[in-house]
Amino acid sequence: EGTSEIPDYILNPDMKMPVKTVDGWDYIGVVDIPALGLNLPVITSYSQQAIKVAPACYGGTAYKNDFIICAHNYKVHFGKIGSLKTGDIITFTDVDGNVFNYEVTEKEILEPSEVDRLNNGDWDLTLISCTVSGQARMTVRCKKLN
Repeated sequence: EGTSEIPDYILNPDMKMPVKTVDGWDYIGVVDIPALGLNLPVITSYSQQAIKVAPACYGGTAYKNDFIICAHNYKVHFGKIGSLKTGDIITFTDVDGNVFNYEVTEKEILEPSEVDRLNNGDWDLTLISCTVSGQARMTVRCKKLN
């Protein structure tokens, strides 16, 4: 009594995120962005086809604090992430029910050629989408809270 089991991902942060298949797509969890009224499933891996359906993992994992989620700039996906403010909360819940809370700390616009800046850095969660023009990438950087 009173003992809580340590989640697998803490014991083994290199593990692959568990997957749930729905309608032929493999999902790793759900991203919740209350400030934008968004609650969206996240597909296992990025492809042009995948992000027409839902946001997708572009790289990293929630377990290793280097998670990047990419989505189209559709209004129902990440079209409004540029309006997020420092301090806004974003939650990712994996398919096993593990919850990861993040706080927006920074926003930047990256040119398509700045892939290194997208992938490298000390952010626990990064959300990316095209700007309205599609010419650059709106990037929201977040730190883990728990």
